[in-house]
Amino acid sequence: MFSLKNFRENNLKMTQDDFAKMVGTRQDVVSRWEKNPEQISLDNLRIIAEKCGITIDQLVKFKKNVPTPLNVKNTWRIPAFTKNAIIDYIDHYLLKTNNSLEDNSIISDLQKRVKNISKPKIAIIGRSDVGKSALINALIGTEKMPTSWTPTTSIVVYITNISDRPKYIEEDVWIFKDSVGKEKGWDYQRLEDEEYCRTWKLASGSADILYSYGTRQGECFDKNEAGSAVVFVESSLLDVCEIIDLPGFGTGDRIDDDLMTLKVKRMADILVYMSISNGFMRSEDIEYIKESIQNLTILENDHDNIKPLSNLFIVASQAHIVNAGNKQTLNKIMDEGCERLVRTMPNDFWKRRSLITKHEYTKSDIRKRFFTYTTDIDDLRQNFNQDLCSIVESLPLIINEQMKTDISSFAESASDNLKNKIKGFVQLTNEREKYIQLLAKIKENEPKRTYDNQNRRKDLQDNISILKRESITKFQDKYKEIINIEHIVSVIEQCDFKNKKDDRQALGSYLNSQLQTVLQDTIESNTKIFNNKINEYIAAYKKSVAYSEIPGISVNMPPFDVTRAFASGLAGLATFGALTFWASTFGNLGAYILVTKGVSVLSALGISIGGGTATATAAIASIGGPIVLGISLAVIVGISVFAFFSGGWKKSIAKKIVAEYVKNNVLDKYCTVISNYWQDTEIAFNASADKLEVDWGKYIDNLSELINNYDIEDIKHKLEVARSLKSFFDHIPL
Repeated sequence: MFSLKNFRENNLKMTQDDFAKMVGTRQDVVSRWEKNPEQISLDNLRIIAEKCGITIDQLVKFKKNVPTPLNVKNTWRIPAFTKNAIIDYIDHYLLKTNNSLEDNSIISDLQKRVKNISKPKIAIIGRSDVGKSALINALIGTEKMPTSWTPTTSIVVYITNISDRPKYIEEDVWIFKDSVGKEKGWDYQRLEDEEYCRTWKLASGSADILYSYGTRQGECFDKNEAGSAVVFVESSLLDVCEIIDLPGFGTGDRIDDDLMTLKVKRMADILVYMSISNGFMRSEDIEYIKESIQNLTILENDHDNIKPLSNLFIVASQAHIVNAGNKQTLNKIMDEGCERLVRTMPNDFWKRRSLITKHEYTKSDIRKRFFTYTTDIDDLRQNFNQDLCSIVESLPLIINEQMKTDISSFAESASDNLKNKIKGFVQLTNEREKYIQLLAKIKENEPKRTYDNQNRRKDLQDNISILKRESITKFQDKYKEIINIEHIVSVIEQCDFKNKKDDRQALGSYLNSQLQTVLQDTIESNTKIFNNKINEYIAAYKKSVAYSEIPGISVNMPPFDVTRAFASGLAGLATFGALTFWASTFGNLGAYILVTKGVSVLSALGISIGGGTATATAAIASIGGPIVLGISLAVIVGISVFAFFSGGWKKSIAKKIVAEYVKNNVLDKYCTVISNYWQDTEIAFNASADKLEVDWGKYIDNLSELINNYDIEDIKHKLEVARSLKSFFDHIPL
């Protein structure tokens, strides 16, 4: 029999008085319920369950039929075979040649690149009461997860196949700290790094440990120590993908939950957004979905027969609670939810995505991405399961093709560089005097080259300051055009918004989208100017070190890759500013840099396929992130509480909206976003420029040692290694 006292004391850890206040009754009534649980009416059980964010079944621990776990074809075995074949090829080469990775940094780069290719990731996101964890349990098999893992997950939970568990981990669950020193958030992509993970480890054990550290009811929640967890489960679905269960947003108790949710979901290749069916598509849902669409990995294309937005699922969860799961009622709810979403999207909302995909997005495209879900009625989750299976099975095949193209391009570039290096070694053995002259010229010119480079750096730094000021000024002007009474009235009339709460919220959302588009347009136009300046800087640097073109000294210099050295300076940074856009257009190395910074695998690999356009678009769309979303939500909440009478209500609403934007310091917050973007850009540029100088200095030192020592046997050995490496890249198995 259900024990309310046990539930109150052990699960909620509340006094009778506190519990009575929560459910809206008196303490003496609670006392009677605990003495005689059979006297608790169904209505009161429903109230208790709703206040606790669980179902009545979960409250009374009613055991019902468990949905069959999602059964998918293991298409990941194909890219896994490709990946393992390349890794084995690398290992065999190193064993055969007895060379270390330190001696062959280019192979080390390849090895890291290949190892970073991982299964596609599904992110489950939504408010804290929508049933995210219940969905995951159903997909992978409820019996594999603890029943106490309620829909109140408070940390990021990565769920992966038990076969992918690193050898140093024995338990089913590891809990990781929220931060270590100044570093925030454990990096899931470093799961194979034992030393790193042990530094971040907070606790480990069976799946039950998630209750203590991973839910708001858990005894360790208030300590704020835990930030994420990894769970290892045997599941057909996890043979093909990985799942990220994100904290429910909008609880208000930990703002970091919302920030972490926005950050981590950008790792996802598939996004499942859940909104409870009897409160479907609230204004907060609409803002989160629009933000998510802007950052959603672009998959659709004719070649792979991927339909528009196939990796987006907008789910009406717990569908059985609406008119006993009546399909007609649920379809009406989803139709209305889609209409509310589309009304908040200005005409240019889709423009960046459309430029890439050549597809004109319609309301029909969006409506097709709406699904019902419940664990209670098979028929209400069938469409969701079928569509999810289809896209999950397709993605590994896309990853495999893009991985092979990426590795092939990398190998071709490496082979060309090694070809030039071989020519240089051959010439050095025959014409050492020319190299002595060359080295003398290089050292003689170093003071002038350094001086000229410092001036070019100063010019570019000044240019960053100018672009920052211009960006802020341009945005301020556009802001004033949007957040003014006349424009707002025109939007009301154009979109036929009415004088009611839902329409006022939709109006606020529409205006926020306009501002977000202006922010992106402003940043993008000046970022393109900056990227041209970066390319000019790199071109000038290349020219300044192109000593093989000196008249009278015709030699094959060992190659020095200026662009690669500059780009590698970004690898240790948290944010790149405008250089994110540049890196996304830089092919293979850009892909490697971005995938290590939390970009989805498909987005990063897509760089080498589509010229970087898709990833560059995502980089621009992510500007502002949590700050911009927070602005949108605050304004919508503010304007929704106003009440207006008929008559001149349109102008009255417009005035109130303008006042709300002023009250929330919206313009200043947007300007801060722009300022921080260019500040990050300057930091990233300086780091890359410094790395370029360091690498050039090492290049000169290595060249000096090679020429001055002139150990013919050593040169022959280097020549042999270079030829061996070229053969390695020429015959890489793809």
